Amino acid sequence: MPLLKLLHFAALLCWCGSLLYLPAMIAAGTKRSDQLFYRDHAHLTRMVFTLISTPAALIAIGSGTALFLRDGTLAGWLIMKVTMVTGMALCHALCGVLVLRIEREPERGVTYQCMALGVLVPVLIALTLWLVLAKPF
Repeated sequence: MPLLKLLHFAALLCWCGSLLYLPAMIAAGTKRSDQLFYRDHAHLTRMVFTLISTPAALIAIGSGTALFLRDGTLAGWLIMKVTMVTGMALCHALCGVLVLRIEREPERGVTYQCMALGVLVPVLIALTLWLVLAKPF
């Protein structure tokens, strides 16, 4: 099923790319004093989260689950990889919380949370990639 792997890789690219971009986008939405900018930027941030990031996450997790169920794989590296993906899903959920927070209170500073996400997400992505590439055959 190479098409299932292709779907998984494509969804992962979209999800990881949006996870890398969303914290910066969220933080950028709190630095202006123009009310129109807040409304438009919050709308754009919500659209990226709901129309790109969340569907890509669901497709990536679903197709990844189908891949390891199809192959009947259950190994230590897979458990660690699923743990890293769980961390990425938690970061995704935190991005959603931050999107809601800047919609309700545009002036509220979320810079430190965005910086923490900006450091944690690449680490989780790199560890996941390392686990996939270092798996035993």
